[in-house]
Amino acid sequence: MLVRPALLRPLPHRGDLIAAGAVPFTLAIVLLNIRMDATWGRGIHLVITALACGLVLGMGLLAEREEEHPRAYQTVLLLAGLTLLAIALVRWAQVLGSGHPLSSSGALTWMTLVFAAVVAVPAWGRIDSPVCALVELLAGGLFLLAFVDWVFAPDGPTTLRWLLVLLIAVYVAGHLYWRERKRRHAVHFVNAAGVAAIVLAVSFLAALLGGGLFILEGTYRPPRTLDPGTWWELVLLAAGVGLVAYAAVDREPGPGYLGFVVLVLFAVLAGLPGSDGASIVGWPLLLLLAGGAALAAGLRPSRPLPPAPDAARDPAPTQPLPPRRDDDATRPLPPEA
Repeated sequence: MLVRPALLRPLPHRGDLIAAGAVPFTLAIVLLNIRMDATWGRGIHLVITALACGLVLGMGLLAEREEEHPRAYQTVLLLAGLTLLAIALVRWAQVLGSGHPLSSSGALTWMTLVFAAVVAVPAWGRIDSPVCALVELLAGGLFLLAFVDWVFAPDGPTTLRWLLVLLIAVYVAGHLYWRERKRRHAVHFVNAAGVAAIVLAVSFLAALLGGGLFILEGTYRPPRTLDPGTWWELVLLAAGVGLVAYAAVDREPGPGYLGFVVLVLFAVLAGLPGSDGASIVGWPLLLLLAGGAALAAGLRPSRPLPPAPDAARDPAPTQPLPPRRDDDATRPLPPEA
């Protein structure tokens, strides 16, 4: 017997309670996938996760939108359901024969494509969820990276880094297009650009992160020749400054946080000494001059503003208006009974 959609539609006054129950329910399914991975078969995990995804995500899709954007409980249901959807896709790929789907470009390509297609429904359809739009943008970017890696198999990470720069440009263009149409969606285009910039910076820190196990033992030393190059450092600097400036102008905190992370990663990469030793020539000196000039311009002694062109004129004469009076004589008499 099929479940009628009306039974899965949360009542608005019970939405918060349903969302509060969906969070531990989703966590339980995630824990089952982790703890019972070697005990239960992949098909069992797929069936359990898919049924749980249909329940939670179905409630999020069927909930009525009462305001311009979904209420908090509906967003929680959607995100919890999408989490289960991602796990179900991984299990599906394993059932099809992919042992490690997340490390296979081919499997990752079709999984991210299916995931992005499903997320597009609540992101741009009747629900119009800005958070789901951000998830779709990130999934679409991951699809592009996986597709290029699967089809062209580039030698080295340079091609994928250029794709990240392309994604940043596309996200910025998307923000400009949707800025006046869907304000909240447009902000998440900027957030997606910030995430792409962080991934770009982390790709250069792979050598540093790879030696993380030796840091606790005190035997690890950062490579002295890890130099991304001036161009890539300039991209990260421009992305970080642009995110912080956008957050300040439009008063959006999300891009500001992401911009701070990008600037920290830029400082780590640009701060490592090059192969010819440490020197203040380069970014340190350039940033000192630029920052010092801006500080000097802001703290320069102020002078009184010149008087307005019409400051010497006398104020325009004013004349009080007579008090308003009601003339009862001009009013029509009411009809006689």
